[in-house]
Amino acid sequence: MNVRFHHIINQDSLHQLCDEIRQHRLVAFDTEFVAEDSYRPELCLLQVATTDGIFIVDPFTEIDLSPFWELLTEPKTRVVVHAGREETLFCYRSTRKLIPELFDIQLAAAFLGHEYPASYATLIHRYTGVNLDKEETRSDWRKRPLSNQQLQYAAQDVKDLLRLYESMERELHELKRLTWYREEIAGWQEELQQFESNENWFRISGIQALSGNSLTVVRALWNWREQRAKERDLPARKILRDDLLIELARRGNSDERRMAMLRGMEHRHIKQLIPELAGVIEDSRNHPTPPWPKKARYGKGQPPAMLTQFLSAALAYICRTKKISPAVVATADDLRDFVKFRLEGGSPDLQPPSLVTGWRAEIIGKELDDLLQGRIGMVLDNLKSEMPIRFHRL
Repeated sequence: MNVRFHHIINQDSLHQLCDEIRQHRLVAFDTEFVAEDSYRPELCLLQVATTDGIFIVDPFTEIDLSPFWELLTEPKTRVVVHAGREETLFCYRSTRKLIPELFDIQLAAAFLGHEYPASYATLIHRYTGVNLDKEETRSDWRKRPLSNQQLQYAAQDVKDLLRLYESMERELHELKRLTWYREEIAGWQEELQQFESNENWFRISGIQALSGNSLTVVRALWNWREQRAKERDLPARKILRDDLLIELARRGNSDERRMAMLRGMEHRHIKQLIPELAGVIEDSRNHPTPPWPKKARYGKGQPPAMLTQFLSAALAYICRTKKISPAVVATADDLRDFVKFRLEGGSPDLQPPSLVTGWRAEIIGKELDDLLQGRIGMVLDNLKSEMPIRFHRL
């Protein structure tokens, strides 16, 4: 069944859409973008759903989208997305503002006991029984004209977003979890803002093996690569791969001949950069070792692996009984932080770990404390059950 939509290809039509959104103050949107060939993902299509219809906006017609992005950041506008990381970043890059009333149905689904992350198709089928057509997943959305099949696919991606929002918000309200969700989405947006605004050299794969002067070099190389990628409008990895960047930092040697002997540096477009890379490495020696910007861990060393494995099983049990996805509650690092924090007796100098603050402490922190203190135990119950354990108060 075809979806009816309005095709917006001029500025006047976009302003009319913004007026409609401002009247109802509720909007859902999705985007189609291509991220493989440019420094930032290239926005190719904007799909919008309001209470009155579906709109497909073509940014390749040189429409100025800034009025739409500004509207999303107004406190009265409720904005619905699914897995909206890139959608939120498109808005933030245009306005340098966060979306105050953002509702991400993928995140909301986690607070309702669904798996996390759940695909849009999965949630649509679960709530409506509809199977979405995914044939255009690999479309090159930069090419024009777009086919009717592509436009129908794009329209389907927002057709039921508002319907899911209404159902999920009602369920969150009934379970008294709206406050938890709002706390989490606010923190999620703040992390995105920090990711966009700060240096992210410490996120490079393999950096955990580096220390001391190597961190100074890797930060300098990362900043150089970012600037180069921005100037050329290319993904950073196409300037210099992560593994090569890490190896150059590990060696910390600015000898061009030795750099050229590193496997992977023989490609012409990289080989010609060697003098420039050598200069960056040499110059980095004049800078102090950068502080590690990620959150501090609690206490020295690692807690016993068996203890964190035990709490991981407890986490799965608690989340199953309370119908919330464990993936959104805690990672393995979060459990290790919690154990170290408790074993060390806490520290007034460090920010408390996530499992002892906010909604996570409310839903799981007390029971984990009871387990550590021996006030409750975990026993085998029904071996044929998907969850064969239960808690037993001692």
